[in-house]
Amino acid sequence: MRARARHRGAPSRGFLRARDSRRRIPRVPAALRAVRGGVVVSALAGGLFVVIEVEPGVDPRAEFERAWENGARVVPLARSLPAAARASIVAQLGRVCCEPAAGVVLPTSGSGGTPRLVDLSIDAMRASAELGARVIPFGEGDVWHSSLAPSHVGGMMILMRARFLGGAVRFGAQPRAWRDLEGSTHVSLVAAQLARLLEDEAPVPSSLRAVMLGGGPSPQTLRDAAIARGVPLFATYGLTETSSQVATGALAHGDAATLAGAPLPGVSIAVDAVTGEILVDGPTLARGEFAGDALVPLARPFATRDAGFLDERGRLHVVGRLDAMFISGGKNIHPEEIERALCALPFVRAACVVGVPDAKWGMRPVAFVDLAAAPRGRSIRESLFETLERHLVPDAIHAMPADEAARMKPSRAALSARLASGERFDAL
Repeated sequence: MRARARHRGAPSRGFLRARDSRRRIPRVPAALRAVRGGVVVSALAGGLFVVIEVEPGVDPRAEFERAWENGARVVPLARSLPAAARASIVAQLGRVCCEPAAGVVLPTSGSGGTPRLVDLSIDAMRASAELGARVIPFGEGDVWHSSLAPSHVGGMMILMRARFLGGAVRFGAQPRAWRDLEGSTHVSLVAAQLARLLEDEAPVPSSLRAVMLGGGPSPQTLRDAAIARGVPLFATYGLTETSSQVATGALAHGDAATLAGAPLPGVSIAVDAVTGEILVDGPTLARGEFAGDALVPLARPFATRDAGFLDERGRLHVVGRLDAMFISGGKNIHPEEIERALCALPFVRAACVVGVPDAKWGMRPVAFVDLAAAPRGRSIRESLFETLERHLVPDAIHAMPADEAARMKPSRAALSARLASGERFDAL
């Protein structure tokens, strides 16, 4: 992997030194200085970070292992990350105070907001891999297709499953046709990727044993269409702070769109009786988050900021993000409910709904849609009136900008900011 050209103000090799007499600067092993594309950052109290640029389709495991063997935390950053954002993360790491420990630091902000730096231990990721394998077996002879860069927890956990369970990883581009998955036994997809694959009329590869569907809401019609085609579909739910999945289960025709599966063995999931917030505890939780110059331990149980419920069989259902919900005319609106209805339309590949200020109602929903085909007959809004209550139907529907449509999951915060800035979009 070639290192990106150095941007102004950031180091390319070596490590940062703060003007602080308390700093205990560790000896930087020569092996770390040789990491391709890496920036070694030393922290107060002796911690070491190795910042490595990563991209989909490229295997970074040799660099990761070299860092872990020398007691460092790996910080995988997407090659596409803007230089200013990368410099900000590197600068923050140089200010933090933490003890040496092998692990992974992943920036995360969900679908919007300022990135937070989550500190995952090797033990937590191993627990996630091993507990997940009790539900979806993976090991010697299996092949997991990976189109996710390890700067995302989903991509990182594919590497960890192979590391601890013995299976292989096939690095490639996002699958756009079933032939791209020939020979693979496992693959992780989001709803938009699955919808694109279902546009391909070719047979589903017989090698596939598990298709993990995550990344947010997915409509029941999409799930049912995949199951009818013979796709071995599993729902999954998790966050960066939980080392990816904490609930997983095989999907059957007719299962609710909110179903995420049963808690993994050894993982505790509860729902706050007042707020409906999902609470998670267990061995897969992160050590904490880097806030300012400190490593702040993760509170247990971990409050996910997701709303949901447990059904009579103990399975988790995820309704939406508490911080995405807004009130319109005194009624709670979960954007994910509208997104599921939009994605249930046969010509919609992906959707993202945001709240915008409204003088009469306080807030109103506006939708962005990535079309798989042109709508026929009725407009999109007219179609939604058949499945949604009137107050949930978006006031406007725009074409999804190309840069957001290309993402694994559109950024609600970015689209809200672009609307607020006055940017104009094509109406649908």
